[in-house]
Amino acid sequence: MRLLTDNWVAKIMSVLIALLLWIALVDEPEMIETVTVPVEYRNLASVLYLSPDAPNRVQLQVRGPRGRLNDVSPERTNIVLDLAAMQTASARTFAVQEGIINLPSNVTLMRAMPSQVRVKLERKLYKYLPVTVAFEVPLPPNLRVSVSSVTPASIQVVGPESRVELATSLSTEPIILTDVNLSKPIRVSVLLGDAELSIVGSAQVTVKLQTVQQP
Repeated sequence: MRLLTDNWVAKIMSVLIALLLWIALVDEPEMIETVTVPVEYRNLASVLYLSPDAPNRVQLQVRGPRGRLNDVSPERTNIVLDLAAMQTASARTFAVQEGIINLPSNVTLMRAMPSQVRVKLERKLYKYLPVTVAFEVPLPPNLRVSVSSVTPASIQVVGPESRVELATSLSTEPIILTDVNLSKPIRVSVLLGDAELSIVGSAQVTVKLQTVQQP
């Protein structure tokens, strides 16, 4: 009995506040809102890559009380696609429905645009690519430059199979000949022309140059 009488004022106030909030939520008119939310891909197998053309955002049209719709935003809401069942290079279509969207309570999905997400997983491919040396142009007058050696001569990259197969070489960042000591080896970084590829190991090479002054 004492549990019911202790702090009875605070308990009554809590019940009243909860009741008022419930009434406000029930009486609040429903609205329709369109928001663009991110797509999150989970449980991707380590030997696979998500195809670069996989969508990263989907537009949702949702309905609910105004107060609850305030909680539907790119920061709080996302679409979660579980790729655990895709253990080999393959493709699958996911229907965008409420079960894979973390919507607030009392908010319902009216439609998604697009209504389906096509996911393609590619095999992870490694490949060694030869390194070419680039120079800042124009070269100093009367100076001919040739590459004596590049170490290492090739660098390994990794990425989605379709993108790795298209890659044929890597280029160094442009060397500004007037800014370096041409009699010493030059340490320079290698540039990736495709953002879907990654370099395995060091992204730097050592370049030795030969120069000839021409009349």
